[in-house]
Amino acid sequence: MATKLTTRDLIGALIDLQIERDNQELFDPENTDELKKLDGQITEVKSMISNKASGIDFMIVEMNKHTNLIDAEISTLMDEVKRLRNRKKSIQRTEDYFNKDLLPMIIETAGNDGVFKTDTTKYTMYETWGPLQVIDEEAINDNFKRYKVEIDKKGARKAAIEAAENGMGIAGFKIEKAKRIRRS
Repeated sequence: MATKLTTRDLIGALIDLQIERDNQELFDPENTDELKKLDGQITEVKSMISNKASGIDFMIVEMNKHTNLIDAEISTLMDEVKRLRNRKKSIQRTEDYFNKDLLPMIIETAGNDGVFKTDTTKYTMYETWGPLQVIDEEAINDNFKRYKVEIDKKGARKAAIEAAENGMGIAGFKIEKAKRIRRS
């Protein structure tokens, strides 16, 4: 049973055939039968490579379909997460209203000395410190400030490309040429 050649094998065979043809043409140009034979083999290998590329293209299209389906599923799930978070916030707001407004009003009006009892629960009102509010950032001591450093990679990329094109670089960054494929 013959094994299928990989794309790398085919490209290696094509390079070998082209080198062999160049050598044949250089050392024995009158032997046109050998040149035609090599040309036929080169054409056959190129055809096999073309078939491999078509298969690769088919796989890429299929992977893109799967990616798009996954993106749609992610979008749907994110919408559901958003809906559930909104429900959770609604429940939290209702609970906050009960704890911050309704129950204190009941305890103040119907309770005895800050205590209100029901058949299931005893509510006791007490005072504590609330959340800290920032009213003037400039007046706050540096001991209470935290700083976050972010790198502007988008802006730095433009400068790094310009520097690299001039044969220079920017300290702390590295940028290299990358091979990309454009399908059409």
